[in-house]
Amino acid sequence: MPLRRWIAVCVPCALFAVAGAPDVASCQSVLDRPPNLSGGWLGPTGTLQFNFVHRFGVGDAPTRKVTNSPTFLLSYRLPAPILIGFNYATSSDIAPSFPNEWEFFARYAQGPLALQGGYNQAAESFDAELTAAKKFGALRAMAVGRFLSNGYASDTTRYAVGAGATLRLSRWVALAGDVTTLLDRRANEDVAWGAGLQIEIPYTPHSLSLQVTNTNTATLQGVSRGIDQVRGGFEFTIPFTLSRYFGKKAAAGGAAAGAAAARGGEGAATRGYH
Repeated sequence: MPLRRWIAVCVPCALFAVAGAPDVASCQSVLDRPPNLSGGWLGPTGTLQFNFVHRFGVGDAPTRKVTNSPTFLLSYRLPAPILIGFNYATSSDIAPSFPNEWEFFARYAQGPLALQGGYNQAAESFDAELTAAKKFGALRAMAVGRFLSNGYASDTTRYAVGAGATLRLSRWVALAGDVTTLLDRRANEDVAWGAGLQIEIPYTPHSLSLQVTNTNTATLQGVSRGIDQVRGGFEFTIPFTLSRYFGKKAAAGGAAAGAAAARGGEGAATRGYH
């Protein structure tokens, strides 16, 4: 096995071996993952998730034009520990003259490990990521290995490794950071990094990441290499719990009717006893 492939596979597994067995799948907000790593996130069962990332850059003088690179995530957590979905980015630099980037993926998580596989339409590439994560009190550390069958539409298989962590400062706030590198990084490719102030919005299902990074889109290929510009931006998470809109009211009504019938039966029994 080539050295770069061995590193891409073994780094996350090494963390797993040291870490033990806490859950990757329980992560549901940006407080449990840094800007450029998924952290093995799945979300609650039966939840439709809409996240959007906006990263802004400022051009050179004299115009200093502000550019925006958005990535939109739509995903659904199946009854099994599997998340299916896609990322769509409208200002991608993954493939030349191809700004609209689609990434379709499925992610499986069990214990401290998560495996994601998918297809990047812009690069025409089958991509995969292995994540290992572990909590140490307020600190959650993670490592990743990535495989890109046609990295950046170059007709070349590429590999990347990375690591990151989140540090909980309180129930609502965390600090996060990550770093990732391609194993065969080229002259125009930098180490990818990100840092964020992660915020759980109190009394809502939403979370917010205020972040700086040198990556562009939020797909696996987008977050595996750095660009020559630092971008500031945010990620906002919006979960839709479908059971709130389908079937739950009927179930609640049935439960209420059952409870009323039970109370009626208890009253009848009590009256009969007296």
